[in-house]
Parts: sequence; C-alpha cells; structure tokens
Amino acid sequence: MYSQVLINISNPEDYRFFKRVFAAPGASGCRVEFVANNLIMYVYLTLKRETVFMPRRGRGRTCRENNFSILTGRLTHAQADRVYSGFADFIEREQPRRQWDLYILPSGRLASQSALADHARANGIDVLYTGYGNIGNKTFADPKGTDMQSYLYEHVEVLDDYQVDLEAFRRWKREYTAARMKRHVIGQARKLDFKTVFQKFVQVVGCRLEAILGYAGENAYGFDELRKLRKADEVVLDEMDWATPYLFFPMQVSTDAQIILNYRKNSVIDGLKDAIAMAREKGLRLVIKPHPAEINQAIPSILAGLRAEHDFLIVNENTFQLLDRAAEVVTINSTVGLEAKLLDKKVTFLGNTFYAHFSERRLAAYIDHYLVNEDYFQDTPFSEANFVKLMDRARLHSMDRSEVA
Repeated sequence: MYSQVLINISNPEDYRFFKRVFAAPGASGCRVEFVANNLIMYVYLTLKRETVFMPRRGRGRTCRENNFSILTGRLTHAQADRVYSGFADFIEREQPRRQWDLYILPSGRLASQSALADHARANGIDVLYTGYGNIGNKTFADPKGTDMQSYLYEHVEVLDDYQVDLEAFRRWKREYTAARMKRHVIGQARKLDFKTVFQKFVQVVGCRLEAILGYAGENAYGFDELRKLRKADEVVLDEMDWATPYLFFPMQVSTDAQIILNYRKNSVIDGLKDAIAMAREKGLRLVIKPHPAEINQAIPSILAGLRAEHDFLIVNENTFQLLDRAAEVVTINSTVGLEAKLLDKKVTFLGNTFYAHFSERRLAAYIDHYLVNEDYFQDTPFSEANFVKLMDRARLHSMDRSEVA
C-alpha cells in the first residue's frame, strides 16, 4: 500500500472525489498532498488547509506536440513548454524531499501531468490515472492513462482473467437499459446561466494573475474568452421516422478529447461525413443527434448544409430509444458506443477505443470488475474494498496475472 501520495488537481470535483477516496477505511496510513495546475485551485486548497504546491513556469524543456493542452489551444506550444518545464523542475526538486510513492493524475492529458508522468516513468514511481466510468456509479482507473493511452487499450485481454457471471450481468443490463429507455440524461449538458458566466470570468482572472505572477497554469485565457461563451444556435430538428431502417450517429462535442486525441481525422464533422458514406453504402437512412453541450457556433449551420445535401435526419429523441430501434450504430468513440453494446447492437467505432474489442464477456468484466464501483460525483463514503481496488490498479502493469481475478 502507498504511504505518500501526490495528486495533480484541476477542479473542485476531483478534489471532492479524492477526499472521499482517502477518507475510506484503510486509507489513514496515506499522507496526501496536492499540486495544483491553476491558481484558483491553489487558493481553494490553501483555504482548505491542504498541503498544496503551485509550480512556477520554467524553461529548457519541450512538451510533446500532441499534448492535449496544445491541440485544444489551451496553451501555445511555447506556453506548454514553460508549464512542462516548471512542473518538471518542481518534481525533480520536491520528490527527494517528499518521497511520494504514487502520483495520481486525473485524465493525464495536460502538459503539467505529462511532466509528472515522465518523471515517474524515469524513476520507477507508480502512477494512477482516473476518470468518469461512463456508466452510472462507476469510476475508471488505469496505471498508464485514459482511453487510447490506457493499459487496458494495450492489453484488453486482461479482462479475460476476471471471473464473470453472465446471467447476473444480463439481468443488470436489462434493468439498466430499461431505466435509460424511460429517462436518459446527459450529464455534460451545459447551461449558460449567470453561474457559468461568473465561473468563466473567475477562471480568466486567474489566468491573468498566473501570467503576472509567473505560475505554471494550464490555461492562458484572455477576456476575449468571455465572448465565446455562447450556446450554439439550435439547428432545426426533424420529426423522427421510426418506420424506416436507419443508421444512428450520436454527435460528440467538437472539442472532445476522444476526437482530438483518439481519432485520426480529429473532427466530429469528418466523423459525420464517414457516417454519411456508411449509411449510403448500407442502404440505411442516417439519423444523427447533436450533443447538448456543443457551443461551437459553426456546427449548426454545417449540420444544416450537410442535411440539405445528403438528406439525413437531425433529431433530439431519447438516446437509448434511438439506439434500441437502430439497425446499426456508428460513433467515433463515445459513451453511446458502449451503451449500444449493452443493447447488443452492431457498432462501428471510427476512433481508437477498447470498446471495439469487447465481446459480451469482456463487457461484463469491464463493467463488473475493471471499473471501480463508486460514483465520481456522489458524496457517499468510499468503501475499504474499493479503496484497495483503486490503489491496486496503479500496479496492474506489474502484477502477476493470477492476482488480477
């Protein structure tokens, strides 16, 4: 078990989750400290009386060009180099003093996190990556990364070592999908209310202060960012034609990491064009559902233009009903692809995802065993068994295969 843990922290949601984790029975022997990648979280954790560090920008090292911070425009490459350098300087200076034996990097995609991960790999320190489980009441955890960067993606056969009860899984699956048929809520849907605008304003002020004080913040937003804070115009919706066999394509947010990092064309519109071609080839009507969290103002007009040219339907029906009645499903690599598999639908994944390699047995092993049975956003106590499972996941790559099941 680990005794000295460093957590890279970006937002209050991650902080609240890990406070639950390390309040679990059996966790009292762990000393937990934080390194913030933005000034707002540094102040927040200081007020919470946590041990928290905030590195300053550095020089002399280079962040990889394919880093998420660069690809999304959060930072220029030069800015990412300085953040990466600052965090690399910090961890080289503090690691001998603090003797952390585990780094926890939620998502693991940012320039700051890359610096910590590179140091860990070079010095034999374990790393744990976490994320939302994409299934209710579940959390993803992996020793190498999330999504395509994960240990699971490279070694999906590890799922074959878990003991599964297919009949019990099928009962759970029927209950889960039946509930979603009645009500399917997408948690990422955004409301552009006063609270959202105020939070963005505070974030921009934090970025400006970071620049002035020389802190290695993960965003470099200016006040022009507030002008972008508009919900995308709504596209005119079609009436769903349930009688005609169709191929269903669920849209993802245009800035989704799954698209930017794990899809070779890097564009949700290119994914849509692939879906158009696939529907034509299969002789099916194409039905798409826009993502409710999309704020790119260009997307609605692009969708309207492509619809006029290719005669597909744009709808806003219950996603599970659309999945259930579809002839086939095509997705880049969204959660909806996993949900389609729960409904035993034929799914084509355009992007790189371990979901594409899931048989029913592997799907059961993933949901029942690989995911940690704790909700990322709830405030319920973390169990001792799930705490141990989470900590063990950090050493999965070095465990004997017989230990997995």
